[in-house]
Amino acid sequence: MVIFSLFFLLLAKFAWKPILSAIKQREEMIKGSLASAENARKEMQRLQSDNELILKKAREERENILKEARDIRDKLIAEAKGRATEEADKLIEKAKNRHRKGKKPKHFRRYASRWPRCQSI
Repeated sequence: MVIFSLFFLLLAKFAWKPILSAIKQREEMIKGSLASAENARKEMQRLQSDNELILKKAREERENILKEARDIRDKLIAEAKGRATEEADKLIEKAKNRHRKGKKPKHFRRYASRWPRCQSI
């Protein structure tokens, strides 16, 4: 028992303070790591919310661009249809005028000699 008491006294005098110091350092290091992890978690949440906001804005911009492109497409199609209708009306009117005057288009005359059905046109 004396040896144990002597060992305990030596341990308490020389080793106890360094052991407690090492434990305290370890405890502070763990607290610092936990604080760093919490800060990193908060930063990650902030970045994630920023990313969601950026994605939302990008989607809205994409939709606006697509809507604008569709509007331009529809406008161009309507203009092309209008021009085509005008051109068709002009051609029809021109053909009616020729028909009223009794003139046959040149290409009809060219083929009329080859095909008897075209001669009656």
